[in-house]
Amino acid sequence: MYIQNRYSVKDEADIFVFLHAHPFGTIVTHDGDKPIATHVPLRFDETNGQLTTHVSKANPQWRTIEDQTVLVIFQGPDAYVSASWYGHEDVSTWNYQAVHVYGRATILNENELIEELAGLLDEHEGEREHAVRWETLSEPVKRQMNGVVGFRIDITDIQATFKLSQNRNDTDHERIVSELEKQDEPIADVMRRHRKS
Repeated sequence: MYIQNRYSVKDEADIFVFLHAHPFGTIVTHDGDKPIATHVPLRFDETNGQLTTHVSKANPQWRTIEDQTVLVIFQGPDAYVSASWYGHEDVSTWNYQAVHVYGRATILNENELIEELAGLLDEHEGEREHAVRWETLSEPVKRQMNGVVGFRIDITDIQATFKLSQNRNDTDHERIVSELEKQDEPIADVMRRHRKS
């Protein structure tokens, strides 16, 4: 991914927080003819440097997953930034957050897949009043796992960019944030937090 230096994110802690906060990503591989992509929920394990997920067994992408370097794209909030919000003439732009994760994938065995599915439920069900847990599912529901293929991605590289108007002076930055807040754009809060840090 092309990243301008001023927008590059190198701090692992910032990247890890982002990956946990945005667990839905796009897995990209190549089938020998063209790039293919699938949008999936992922679990990030920073301790082991891994991502885990699953796709439908009917999805042909899983057959390419072990043969190449896999790219996983994560995106945060984004928004159009109008040049009319600056204190001087310039070009309009787009603010966004994106993280690219590269790695090598391995198909999960049955026990690993159960662990992945149970973990995914635990992470997203949390402390809901009627939380769904793997161990309380009926056997017919559990058997639906036969329709998916799970895999682990051992991370080899992470590239991150947070383009949040870092190049703007304080007055312009505040004006941009205020205008984005008027439009209820979630990235406005991200820009405020990052300006303070």
